[in-house]
Amino acid sequence: MGVLKFEWIKLGKKKLFLVFSFLLLAANLLTVYAYEKYTDRFFYGYEQREKYEAYLDGDETADIDDYYKWKKENQEKYMASYPEFIDGMEGRAKRLQGTSFYQDKEGYAYRNLVKSCRDFKKFSGISLEAGRSFGLEAFAQYNGNVLFVLVFLAVLTYYVLFYERDMSLLLLLKGSRKGHTPLAAAKLSVMVFGAVFYTVLSEGSVILLLGRMYGYGNLGRAVQSLSIFRNCAFSLTAGEMLLLAVFVRVLTAVVFACLMFCIGMFFKNEFAAAALAAVILGLERFFSQAFSTSGSFGGIKCVNPFYCWDLKQLLGEYYNLNIFGHPAGKILCAAVVAGVLLPVLCVIGVLAFNNTCQVRTEGRAEVFLQWFRKKTGFMGKRLGLLYYEFYKMLIQQKKGIVLVILFLWGIYEIQGVFAQEYYATAREASYHYYIGKLQGLVTEETFAFMEEEEASLQAMREELAQADGDETRSIMIMAELERYEEGFSLVQDQLEMLQEREGDIKDKYLLDEMAYADLWKDTKTDIFLWFLGAATVLYFISGIYTLDEKKKMQNLLRSTRNGRKRLNRSRNCCAVLCTTALFLVMELPLFLRYAKIDGFATADQKLCDITNAVFSGSMPLGFMVAMAFLLKAASFLAVCFAGIKLSKAVKGELPAIFAGVGCAGAAAMIAYHFGWDFNMFLIHLL
Repeated sequence: MGVLKFEWIKLGKKKLFLVFSFLLLAANLLTVYAYEKYTDRFFYGYEQREKYEAYLDGDETADIDDYYKWKKENQEKYMASYPEFIDGMEGRAKRLQGTSFYQDKEGYAYRNLVKSCRDFKKFSGISLEAGRSFGLEAFAQYNGNVLFVLVFLAVLTYYVLFYERDMSLLLLLKGSRKGHTPLAAAKLSVMVFGAVFYTVLSEGSVILLLGRMYGYGNLGRAVQSLSIFRNCAFSLTAGEMLLLAVFVRVLTAVVFACLMFCIGMFFKNEFAAAALAAVILGLERFFSQAFSTSGSFGGIKCVNPFYCWDLKQLLGEYYNLNIFGHPAGKILCAAVVAGVLLPVLCVIGVLAFNNTCQVRTEGRAEVFLQWFRKKTGFMGKRLGLLYYEFYKMLIQQKKGIVLVILFLWGIYEIQGVFAQEYYATAREASYHYYIGKLQGLVTEETFAFMEEEEASLQAMREELAQADGDETRSIMIMAELERYEEGFSLVQDQLEMLQEREGDIKDKYLLDEMAYADLWKDTKTDIFLWFLGAATVLYFISGIYTLDEKKKMQNLLRSTRNGRKRLNRSRNCCAVLCTTALFLVMELPLFLRYAKIDGFATADQKLCDITNAVFSGSMPLGFMVAMAFLLKAASFLAVCFAGIKLSKAVKGELPAIFAGVGCAGAAAMIAYHFGWDFNMFLIHLL
């Protein structure tokens, strides 16, 4: 049997891999649906599809809220302006050529101007057609499938490159009659064709789903008929645009696959390979978001794989790279970079497979850890199953190092909580100054202080009016007045709104609503920390069951006196305790930020008495904060038990981590897209 055939048969027999791939495809479609559900086009183009069809057939009475008319007018206005945009390009170019910046005909600026006119000249007199645009717009704007492709490739990499290593079969495979290169080439072929096959299925299913939801209209019309592709310099129809998008994304997925193949061949440990791949891909993603095509790093952005995946940017933006003073199209440059990277990554990966021993060796770090274990061996001489589970996780699997790093990070964050605060504006500073003096129950002393402060500010205003002739004094008084006046006005408004609410004012609290709002509205940080915590939980608990499976210890462990129930109970207890510790590390800084506001002295304030948010409930503020932390704790425990179930089903640590992180990442991505975290969920609920 050939090695290539063996690799395909090996994958085909991994039912869990096939099921997981199918679930990824389904999760991708579910994410598309979740993205679209809260858009205007979902309501007007899908839920009201019959009325939309009737309007397209000429029935104007089917229009709801004049939305279809507004959409049609915008399309017609854009199509009417497009010929002017194209025909006026020559005139704009001639005016620019008259400036000094474009005088040098051998310079990049002049050549880029000439090339831009030449690229768009072919669209003079082009016929644009209005029609269904919901489906094409939705497809161009959805980029979430790149996450599912990366998760699929990560799991595929494990089964293709690391599975034999974990099963101690790699030396046997490397001793094949034809040598190492055919085996490495077979693994590379499986990864490349796997990436192609999955991406085609993923993109094809999205195209079919959006076509079923919205339809695409006439696929033969020019892609420039859509306003988002006004700056597209390619003569494409809508159908050709869909095919080009699939081709580009397939090519990008192949680049990702070759990158993971190269990294996997260099590293003997799957976690080290996964960490390096995550760092590289994370930096690429960051650069694609941080850089602008109009900036100094526009060329780097345009050849970024994540930029190429974004169809709206790839075809909707026109940009030429400066190649030794000559303008070159960004798609051509990206194709050249991909054409160079693909063979380089493949060759490096194959050479690494040939020239390095692909089994684990005892490096310096491993020798040191073995010495450390020998010196601390007395710690392992315990009979408790729970102790053994923690020892296995923290010492044998070396995950204690990550736990120490997390504790150090937690200490650093806690120090930041109690560091000196600096406010961006005098308005914020003065507001916190007054609230710091007044926060707590509203009493007679509160009103007396407000009257005294109002009198003091009024005296400063009168002093300012009398100091017209003294400019220096006027500036000093005005600065002092501005320093306090805006913040005092905010507190005064807050107190007046409290008085207008139902109930006795003396039963209400004056609290730092600005500080609470800052914590509640920091949705991005909250979602990121939850995802980081979920990924860390999965990393820690994924080896509790799988390590014993890997070392063939299950039958021995199950023969214990009290049977498997006690063993499983100790494992679950270890997972829950570990999850609890991670939850405390991740959420303690946030809890201390809440406590720093006023030490929960105003926790009895009713939600309906908070003036900067609309609450209908009358439950205490402290109860809402406690509910938010309880929801987070419940989500951490849900991730914990889901990870345990997943590791039992997968029986492999790395696939369990990838699968769990992929699901958590999809949930976090959807929550981030809609701006919903635990606090926002409770705010909308209450």
